[in-house]
Amino acid sequence: MLKILQTDKEYDNNLKQYTRKDGVLSFVLFGVMILNYSILAVLQTKFEFIKENIMLVGCIFNVIMIVITVLFIKLNKQSLETIGLYNGKWKNSIIIGIILASFIFYNNCLSHLINGSNLVSIQEILTLLVYYLLVAICEEFVFRGYIGTRIYGLIKNRWLAVFVVGILFIIMHFPYRMIAYGMTLNDLTIKNFSRIIDLFITHLVLNFIYLKTNSLYGSIIPHWMSNFAYNIILK
Repeated sequence: MLKILQTDKEYDNNLKQYTRKDGVLSFVLFGVMILNYSILAVLQTKFEFIKENIMLVGCIFNVIMIVITVLFIKLNKQSLETIGLYNGKWKNSIIIGIILASFIFYNNCLSHLINGSNLVSIQEILTLLVYYLLVAICEEFVFRGYIGTRIYGLIKNRWLAVFVVGILFIIMHFPYRMIAYGMTLNDLTIKNFSRIIDLFITHLVLNFIYLKTNSLYGSIIPHWMSNFAYNIILK
């Protein structure tokens, strides 16, 4: 049991290099992400064109957030390897990611098709394929790759660090929905508590894959499939 919980040695060694400055910057990047999605939500409520093309505009905002994350890394003279790219047990990470994504695809999509549900149009599927890939890359870069590692500059206890990042991951989903759809904090928490639990468990699973393999691919793939497979079924 203890062996299962052991993290990748290279992953652990990377954590030791982060300072208080890195920890502070992890919260700064979180704030930037909240601002980024809040601006998107405001634009969606103000301009009909953006509302009608929210997927396309959303792709642009996710790319912007990915670029900002890379800039945070580069301006601190760090390598993209420090967020799980190019190194680690990437083959194992991809295999784990694909296996998990397969189960997710069955649960979120295939099982519904077997029971008589229909898919959205081919054009929508292609759009959602790209959109949710960018969402997955963006959120994994920010939370598992950057915040989830740099936060150790402030929080040394592993379980507390994982818990805090999980809470931040949940909170990140609030501003956009509150602004774009007029949802209240009560709507997003008390009335939707199962969603909160689902997001936190998702964080734990994706974080576990990363810390076991020191590679982000195994987090990106199932994250992508979870959102994509669910949203290509006609509700």
